[in-house]
Amino acid sequence: MGAVKAIRLRSLRDLVHVLSVSQIPLVHHIGLDGLHVYFVPIALSSDSSVIYFYASQTPLEGGFLLFNNFTGEVTVSERWVSDSKHIVIPIVEVDGQNIFSEKILLKELLKTERKEQARQAQDERENREGRSLVPAEARR
Repeated sequence: MGAVKAIRLRSLRDLVHVLSVSQIPLVHHIGLDGLHVYFVPIALSSDSSVIYFYASQTPLEGGFLLFNNFTGEVTVSERWVSDSKHIVIPIVEVDGQNIFSEKILLKELLKTERKEQARQAQDERENREGRSLVPAEARR
């Protein structure tokens, strides 16, 4: 199998959107150096694959993601919900894996965190100085 590419998603909701078009709606969870990484590996062909992931400082409190088909809302639940308005996505706890190098992913996560902190600090400086005419959310 070829190299695995990783795509960091901005929110848990984005991960659920990836799952809504996936053949196997299942989220994997692994803890890496105090971060909680939720990911979906997708094989594109016999020699390439992509991992979509969302990282958080805090774990999700529950074993299922619920996607409301009518409102688009994503919630976390401890139990399975059986109704037609929700897509239920189980979260599995990963004890070990060989899909990606945890060391490389952790390095990328920390690099991204530093970039985000620097961007937030720059936004705060610009806002204090009154230089920013465009809201920070619109610049991302």
